[in-house]
Amino acid sequence: MKVHQAQYVPGLDLLRFFAACIVMVFHLAFWSWAFPAGQIALASHGVADFQDWDTFAPFGWAGVQIFFVISGFVIVVSAERSSAYKFFVSRFTRLVPAVWICATIALLAWLLVDSGMRPLSLFAMYIRSVAFFPTGAWIDSVYWTLGVEICFYALMFVLLTIGRQRWIKPIMCGVGLISTLFWIGYTLAAQDKNSAVFELFSHVQWSRLAQLLLIQHGVFFAFGVVLWSHFLKKASRAHFAWLAIFAVGGCLQIAGESMLKLEKTGMSFSPLTPCIIWLSAMLFFWVVVANNARVQQLPAWCLQLLRRLGLMTYPLYLLHSVTGGALLGAFVEWGIPTGMALAASVTLVLALSWWISKVPEPALQKSTRALFAALQARWQAANSSAGVRDPG
Repeated sequence: MKVHQAQYVPGLDLLRFFAACIVMVFHLAFWSWAFPAGQIALASHGVADFQDWDTFAPFGWAGVQIFFVISGFVIVVSAERSSAYKFFVSRFTRLVPAVWICATIALLAWLLVDSGMRPLSLFAMYIRSVAFFPTGAWIDSVYWTLGVEICFYALMFVLLTIGRQRWIKPIMCGVGLISTLFWIGYTLAAQDKNSAVFELFSHVQWSRLAQLLLIQHGVFFAFGVVLWSHFLKKASRAHFAWLAIFAVGGCLQIAGESMLKLEKTGMSFSPLTPCIIWLSAMLFFWVVVANNARVQQLPAWCLQLLRRLGLMTYPLYLLHSVTGGALLGAFVEWGIPTGMALAASVTLVLALSWWISKVPEPALQKSTRALFAALQARWQAANSSAGVRDPG
């Protein structure tokens, strides 16, 4: 496993793993009982009650915003020196095999629990998930973030296709600025929640199209792109201004997300805690990237552990909600105390994520790359034959 790559940042694997873990705690220890209409509540039968865990569990959703910033940084690193075709293959190989594996496991989990959902509906959700439909319902509601990520990837792909890599930073700053302005407008409109203006902003906040257009979360991807430009291209004082703007936009988005959680659960929580979580993660992000040369000098076993945690993160994110919820509900129904049931569920989901990242996912990725290589070779051979037949 190669870990000493010039632009590989081991500390981000740790941050990515942390983000996945706090999202998992949020879903299993809060969302499973606080939102009875949600998939995780259905999968767990709503039997786990963690109402005493209100210090941290309700705020773990901020891990998603951390993910988006990491993507803004890492994906641009991947795209910068890549062709459009290679970028497409790398993203396809990274995203698709894990979804095929984890969605299948989630389908099995649904079929094994008495959720009241019809098998035909479950299979339809499964097909939408493995086919990466941009709109739900999916086999697991956490798949909503995949469409947002793919839209960001699509923007990078277009810029690579037209050979305009140098446009990445200015375009993403524009995306981040639009997103920030939206959240400023939303915050101002929220002062009068009975107004038509707030109704319009609220409609956009709930809109899947606005998510896919990066209006809601573009500020986070832009934050990551500016960090990439500052650390891996050319440091500039202007970057600090952009980061300050996007930090404000990010906090306003988190505050707006807190209001959305209020609408879904009827419970009001201060946005201060998730803002602190996100801003602290951004400080950690800055520190590990700025000190990457030192981190790279850690013992090989430590770097390999960080890399494995990073590779586990994607399966962990895809598995923890429905599959983890099904495990949690089963353990509680078997009479295991809720705290122990949660610990057992988390342990099993982590172990399953490790196994997926170690065995079936790499094997399927290898087969996928081989398929693309064969298709490319066939396409090149066909073009060569056409050139021989028609040299003029």
